[in-house]
Amino acid sequence: MAGHSGGIPENIIEDIISRNDIVSVVGQYVRFTKTSGQNQFALCPFHSEDTPSFSVSVSKQIYYCFGCHKGGNVIQFIMEVEKLSFIEALRLLAERAQITLPEPEDDALKKLSVQRDEIRDALLEAARYFYTSLNSDRGRGASEYLVKRKITPQTAKKFGLGYAPDEWEGLYRFLRQKGVRDETLQKCGLFTKSKKGGLIDLFRGRLMFPIFDPMGKIVAFGGRIMTDGTPKYINSPETDVYSKQRVLYGLNFAKTSKEKSLIIVEGYMDVISMHQAGVTNAVASLGTALTDRQLSLASRYAEEIVLFFDSDNAGRNAAIRSLKALMTRLNRPSGMNAKMSVGRVPDGKDPDQYIREHGPEAFRKVVAGALPVLDYLVEAAQAQSIEDGRFDARTFQSLACEYLSWESNAVLRERAAGTVADILKVSVASVLAEAKRAEDNERKSGTLEPLRTIKEQISAVPVEETNRATHQEIVLLCFLCENPEVFQDMPDKPIATDFSAGTMRTIANEMIAMLYKGFGGAAKLLELSEGKELNGRPARDLFSGILMKTKDIRDPQKLSRFVLDYLYRVREQVYTRRKKYLAVQIDGMAEGPDREASVNAFREVNDYLKYLREQIRELSN
Repeated sequence: MAGHSGGIPENIIEDIISRNDIVSVVGQYVRFTKTSGQNQFALCPFHSEDTPSFSVSVSKQIYYCFGCHKGGNVIQFIMEVEKLSFIEALRLLAERAQITLPEPEDDALKKLSVQRDEIRDALLEAARYFYTSLNSDRGRGASEYLVKRKITPQTAKKFGLGYAPDEWEGLYRFLRQKGVRDETLQKCGLFTKSKKGGLIDLFRGRLMFPIFDPMGKIVAFGGRIMTDGTPKYINSPETDVYSKQRVLYGLNFAKTSKEKSLIIVEGYMDVISMHQAGVTNAVASLGTALTDRQLSLASRYAEEIVLFFDSDNAGRNAAIRSLKALMTRLNRPSGMNAKMSVGRVPDGKDPDQYIREHGPEAFRKVVAGALPVLDYLVEAAQAQSIEDGRFDARTFQSLACEYLSWESNAVLRERAAGTVADILKVSVASVLAEAKRAEDNERKSGTLEPLRTIKEQISAVPVEETNRATHQEIVLLCFLCENPEVFQDMPDKPIATDFSAGTMRTIANEMIAMLYKGFGGAAKLLELSEGKELNGRPARDLFSGILMKTKDIRDPQKLSRFVLDYLYRVREQVYTRRKKYLAVQIDGMAEGPDREASVNAFREVNDYLKYLREQIRELSN
């Protein structure tokens, strides 16, 4: 719990959960169409379906989808639907419930937190200044440019577009009048130093694009010049609230799209035109080569990433560099699961121009025709192998085999190798051999991270000790968390070693400690299971499924007997395993004190097993 709570006290987290009714929160994202007892049903927001299988429990304050098997409490729902970290989701819900989160105790962290808030406030005031300027006489040229690019006033307002007047200190004076401190002005990324050492506006005479984080807060700006000067675009430098490697332009809008794919383009105007045309799953990489972190961020929001690059040589080279980064990222054990493809706009046009000339439906067909990554790379290798109008087979062989070496999936590599073999008129085996040689050479040079096979990954983890749990112990813990009063009255209380060693025991140990304090509840169990895995699935999903199905036993005596019965059945499994272990141990031991101690332990375990089985029989009658 301490690992992701950001130091926020338990009682405040509990207050946030209790004051955010899950039905009300979830109802902002789905439309409930059916009620069954204490459960509300709707179409799942996490996967496509025609029949409602997404359930929210009014009494237990949890959700669970019987289709995709995702589940959790109100915090975890916000984490999942908004793609936020635990602390980000907590802050969003705290704001919704008008709960003030405590400041960090560490003085340095407190100072940084205040500084970030002041920078965000300054950026918001700057956005208002730019927006007002765009809609004044000073912004007439920028407004006419937007009309020329067919951007409507509604779209311009949605994306917060503005204009930076061609003045040295226009924004500086405005923010000083708003009371922004000098230290904040120096650190907000909106100014640069003049030759005399004073601050002057960084953006002058430019159409302004606010850059939002995924939560919709302004973290930076981009500016396009309105004359023939250079550079054409400039972006804010990195600040305490902005890192270009961690941001995708337009993601705050694209994350709400119902599309399963995320389209990544290069320019601001591409994104804006696409959203205006109804292609709402488009984002941009802020005019730089797509970074590893941006790709990781994109994979959180989509099942497939469709990349669009400039069609000239520079664009193709940038595409190849980005694809290498993405493919090697995907090949790592902790990599992304998103599929990749590359879109190609006909006639070398950018997406913005193509949509304006041919419309959104034509562009959707372009997206649908995106090439799988290896197909694109083979095609790129062909284009790169044209020298003086002639095809150079040796260049193509070298490039194609290098690109194939980045793909770890043997089936995909062999399929692409077939295409290369046809072009070179050689065998598939020889192409695969060359690709393997290229891979080995690159790995020796240290540019590729060593890959672990699935078998190696599995054998490296003692599964039975880390993430396995029986159905009975999962059910037991669910009943205990929902009935803390029963736990208090149990004559024989569960202990941590009743549960499977590893993840299950860790969760159970924390839950038992809560129960001793009188705390419980389904939401608390799901909170404790956040970020953990059981039986090959997210632990919170597993617990959610069981919690949604547990019976509501209102007779206190019957409930106590039921829970105790489950405890003894779980404990019987534990002691049966111990008995078998001791039997094997004794069988291989020589006579002596150690063997005698093991025999005595075996007898004690066997006697306790008899007691447990008698108790189970009595409780079952």
